[in-house]
Amino acid sequence: MDYAKILGQSIKIGKISLKNRIVMPAMGTGLANINGEVTPAAIAYYEERARGGAGAIIVEIACVDPPVGKASLTQLAIDEPRYLAGLKDLSEAIQMYGTRAFIQLHHAGRQTSPMVTGGQAPVAPSPIPCRFVKAMPEELDLAGIERIKYKFITSAVLAAKAGFDGVEIHAAHGYLLSQFLSPYTNKRTDEYGGSLENRFRLVKEIVQGIKALASDLPISVRFNMSDFVPGGIEYEEGLIIAGWLEQAGADMLNVSSGIYESGQTSIETGSFAEGWRLDMAARVKEQVSIPVMGGGVIRSPWLAARAIEEGQTDLVWVGRGMLADPGWAMKAVTGQAEQIRPCISCNTCFDHINQGWHIRCAVNPFTGREARLQRLPDLQGLKVLVVGGGPAGLQAALSVSQAGGQVTLLEKEDQLGGKLHIADKPPMKDKIAWIREYLIRKVENSSVEVRLNTEFKAEIPELKQADAVVLAIGAESLVPPIPGLETTALTVEEVLGSQTAIEGKNILVIGGGSSGCETAEYLAANNTVTIVEQGRTLAAGMENMSRLELLMRIKELGITVKKKHKVTSVEEAQVRLLNLANQEEELILADNIILAAGYSSNEDYRKMIPQGKPAFIIGDAREARNIMEAIYEGAMLVYNLDAVRK
Repeated sequence: MDYAKILGQSIKIGKISLKNRIVMPAMGTGLANINGEVTPAAIAYYEERARGGAGAIIVEIACVDPPVGKASLTQLAIDEPRYLAGLKDLSEAIQMYGTRAFIQLHHAGRQTSPMVTGGQAPVAPSPIPCRFVKAMPEELDLAGIERIKYKFITSAVLAAKAGFDGVEIHAAHGYLLSQFLSPYTNKRTDEYGGSLENRFRLVKEIVQGIKALASDLPISVRFNMSDFVPGGIEYEEGLIIAGWLEQAGADMLNVSSGIYESGQTSIETGSFAEGWRLDMAARVKEQVSIPVMGGGVIRSPWLAARAIEEGQTDLVWVGRGMLADPGWAMKAVTGQAEQIRPCISCNTCFDHINQGWHIRCAVNPFTGREARLQRLPDLQGLKVLVVGGGPAGLQAALSVSQAGGQVTLLEKEDQLGGKLHIADKPPMKDKIAWIREYLIRKVENSSVEVRLNTEFKAEIPELKQADAVVLAIGAESLVPPIPGLETTALTVEEVLGSQTAIEGKNILVIGGGSSGCETAEYLAANNTVTIVEQGRTLAAGMENMSRLELLMRIKELGITVKKKHKVTSVEEAQVRLLNLANQEEELILADNIILAAGYSSNEDYRKMIPQGKPAFIIGDAREARNIMEAIYEGAMLVYNLDAVRK
């Protein structure tokens, strides 16, 4: 199969053509300003993805009715002429690379809160609060429905005036139009509720209204084939909706699923199979004659091309993949799939938006920062010694090399990758291997001089020759000062890195952070496992969707969890615990104790750097965190070196 040729085929959407079959779907970025206006950061972000070869980009959810219709504080708005100039700049930035620019028209409905809407109550077809957001919405009367319909239609006209090639109506994921379509959220008894025909009425009137005023403007509709909640839309109704959308005048159907309350079915975690939603698109494609777009964790061009070749879909949307690598499409249509920086489905992007921040990506430190990191410094002639071949050291070496610096990378082990070699071992974490192998491959194919099995010592000549030194040496497992622990405990690294399986044992994991929980899950299949955590929360700080899924699996596996407990002593197989809530003690038996109590950096290495020589400490050596900070600090090193050099 020639995946590049298949993905590179053009296709018509209404009266326009797309240069290839790869579409970047609408994803919130938080890059607008607080008034909903386009910012330089938003333009730079989308321009980078257009430069990267996408056939079309559907600009993120643009609110047609702020503030009550907003889903996030810094969401684009499109309901008034005052937004036109910025939106025009945005459409031009996308189109200058031959990419078609669509914009998604959106109203949050009940899936928002007064904190976002400026104190106003959300609105919905029926007064039923979202169990995730928990804000009671006001039921729309007929005048309110008419006003919102007018907002969608006039926003589409404004989009055309701003130069966009098309619009997408967001009728999925539990937002307002999805709420009207679904019997789960629509309990009305008037002409906009009850039967599917009545529930479909508002979407139909919006599509027909846009066509009446802008007949040549292509319309995509994103809709749910399944809400994945009891009493919601199921496939049978989804197929009927698809047919009715075509009859109403839609030019393309974007097949999706899930609402806030269904959790991971709208924002997938690492447990979801690649392309898992494509079957939904295939069902729709059998029912309609207009182009169908499908996706769902599309990571490889081969899978995307196969879906098109086998007739499952006409176009594929690649969302988080283009956050990780803006050039995903260009690399796919030119046969360079192995050069794509992979998305690892960690949901860092979603987590940042959920926190009210600007979008970020764990594996691409430039995502959301394009406007201020557009130009790579020139480090020609600078000799840099990088110590440590984990994610921070690999990215640092790669970035300095790309900036023209001469890099020597020292790694004490016999392979590059550092803790990434164990981070991919717990269940659902296998995608971490993708970024490990990518970084290693890029470094090995660069000008970086790699020296394995090499300890960093004060007397090595590389240290004397270097203009600057980068310590990316990672961190060591912290051993709590618990009597009897030193001689009996294993570290997470020893467990996950061992070739010998632990089976049939009573296991005690000290520490209920993400690594402790993941290691407990790794061991639970063949052992009896207990987690002891001093705090109130397991996996604190982990992205919420992934965290909830992990906690559910821990419960299903029967892992015993003792929160607000601490280990006070260990004597052979007996472990003494203290309940911090009531100060009661208890003894439990443990064949193996696993340390997941945090990390500490090795201060001795810092003392080896000659006084006056520029030195930088990055990644876990600076402070134990996660892969996002490691890669970010590795990439930002070039800017630090440039500042020192000047």
